[in-house]
Amino acid sequence: MLGPIQDFRMSLIRIRRLIFPQFSQSRLYSNSPDLFRRPSPVPLGNPEEQKEFEELVRKNQGSFNTETEETDEKELHPDLREKPSLKFEGDKNPLTGEIGGPRQDPLMHGDWSYGSRVTDF
Repeated sequence: MLGPIQDFRMSLIRIRRLIFPQFSQSRLYSNSPDLFRRPSPVPLGNPEEQKEFEELVRKNQGSFNTETEETDEKELHPDLREKPSLKFEGDKNPLTGEIGGPRQDPLMHGDWSYGSRVTDF
């Protein structure tokens, strides 16, 4: 009837089903096409309500994208720190004569920081 290899294979399948019933083939494979379907939104029954809903969505769509041109101090976070003031204007440091160098002395506070952000060269 069955050869020794096929008999051994069948016994392994039986042992696996006894030890791991949750991984049996009936659970791994299903003929149901509903497993991979994505749910669709529930359609509104009344077409007038659907048109009203779409119109409200269209009106409200741009309301969150508008930016305010003026930022009041009330809108800023209370923990926000201002950037440190520049020690000199232009590209040349009047004290050292350095051109194109850092605007603030990196060692001023004992570390290489600019506006409370530490940098590494």
